[in-house]
Amino acid sequence: MLKLVRTTIAAAILGTAIAIAGAVVAEGFSVSPTSLTVPTGGQQTTLTVESSGAGETLGQVRVMRWLRDGGQNKLIPTRDVVASPPALRMRGNQEITIRLIRTAKTPVTGQECYRVLVDQLPGPRERDDGVRFMLRHSVPLCFRS
Repeated sequence: MLKLVRTTIAAAILGTAIAIAGAVVAEGFSVSPTSLTVPTGGQQTTLTVESSGAGETLGQVRVMRWLRDGGQNKLIPTRDVVASPPALRMRGNQEITIRLIRTAKTPVTGQECYRVLVDQLPGPRERDDGVRFMLRHSVPLCFRS
């Protein structure tokens, strides 16, 4: 009897997870690549953002300086690297290329690391009858000397 109860609960949890995953995929929002390294002398790179949902997707792109302090990650606002465009408005099944440009005048010594934050923003809804998942992608970006 206990085995039947466990199996039923496991099936219910799995079914719920599949239903939620289906909703997330339907409003697909992906970023590639998942890590960026710019070699010596390089000042820019690109990132691709793709919307695979049927409706309009809004997003924003921000760059933060990424430091480790006492074993903790710290993200600090910066203007040393800029993203273009910083705001996204995508229709279903659209790709946008984001340029990431190092604007700092000082040369890179060793390694400078940043996090590119790509946020999916809530957009207008025709119906208000469900939970919507907003995604944040945090992509490491390192410039090396």
